[in-house]
Amino acid sequence: MKEFFILEAGLLTVSALLLAIIAFTTTRSFVRKGMFKKSFFGAFIFFALVITWHYNQTVDRMDIVKKEFKNGKTIVCDNKGDLTLGRNVLVQKDRYGWRIDDFFFISDEYPRNFHISRCVVSLLHK
Repeated sequence: MKEFFILEAGLLTVSALLLAIIAFTTTRSFVRKGMFKKSFFGAFIFFALVITWHYNQTVDRMDIVKKEFKNGKTIVCDNKGDLTLGRNVLVQKDRYGWRIDDFFFISDEYPRNFHISRCVVSLLHK
């Protein structure tokens, strides 16, 4: 459950904000009666479906990345933290001592860790 909140915190926050806006606007006196139920619950169901779908897609991709890393494939991770190192970082099991620790790629020779959810299997390298 902790992993769900870590991965989906942004979408949950935006969804909650939008639901608050919907609740505020549909309860005004100039809005037709019954719009709150239709709008709020419709939006809630939509957001729940989208967040669930996104979470499942992310977890499936994370499983593929873990499996392919263990098989020796090159993994490409998005590097948003330290752009002096480049926009993307190539993670290979046999180079720089990369290893998986829970949900992170870690190397003693590299200054930061990378969350597996922000990585994909490279199509260009071994």
